[in-house]
Amino acid sequence: MSPVRHAPFEGPLSRVRSERQALRSPALASELTTIRYHIMQTKAIIIKKQNTSEYDQWVTCYTEEFGKLKTVAKSILKSGSIQSLHLDIFNLAEFELINGRGMPIVTGAQMINSFGGIKSSLVKTAVAYFFTETLDKMVFENEKDEELWSFLASFLGELNKDDSCPVNLLRQGQSRLLDILGYLPETGSCQVCDDKLSDGDLGAFNYALGGIVCKKCFLSGHGGILISREDFNLISGKNGKSGDEIYKKSVLDGIFEYISGNKFSSLDFLSMVR
Repeated sequence: MSPVRHAPFEGPLSRVRSERQALRSPALASELTTIRYHIMQTKAIIIKKQNTSEYDQWVTCYTEEFGKLKTVAKSILKSGSIQSLHLDIFNLAEFELINGRGMPIVTGAQMINSFGGIKSSLVKTAVAYFFTETLDKMVFENEKDEELWSFLASFLGELNKDDSCPVNLLRQGQSRLLDILGYLPETGSCQVCDDKLSDGDLGAFNYALGGIVCKKCFLSGHGGILISREDFNLISGKNGKSGDEIYKKSVLDGIFEYISGNKFSSLDFLSMVR
């Protein structure tokens, strides 16, 4: 997908709020006095946090207006920091940022939804972690995608519900996310001989070819992993539910790891919790 650049929003009220906050943060005040800055306002979902100094953190978020952003939250690790509550992982928040020397600086954040139903369940936390890890590993920064934003916000909302089935949502979400990112496998025909696949000839999934090879081609030496009817239905969109309430490894997991070139720690976490 091609990058989409957006001019940052700047307004007089936003500037006043940022300048007031700067007075309360010496580090931020120093930053503002040495650079010309622009105000950016957007909704964002926190997908990753990393300590970068004694008091500061890098906060990676997926935003409605700018796509994925890596930002810095100054003094967030100081005792009594109010912003730390609003910048918790998975939180949906209203963000206000300024452009820093290397990355945007968070000057204000107001939590909209903490998704407490997700954080109260280890399984739901692991499922949410998978999708934030996917965005961290597979999505480029500064590329706005309205469809991806809508998917992430609505998915966390569904997962947050008391009666949600985390594993079913995981499989449905994986299939949908592959489609949004442009990686949904071809399931209509064999990727080697191009013969149409019948219901009784699922064959194997070949990661390198990005689709299914029929039994004949699989047995003739073309590689792949045997695919179940359940996985086939999920990938092809023929069935909306996985049928499992307990997580087990799926070819869908392998697709994400193959495309990203990385193991997903969230899947290891998910296999350990019940």
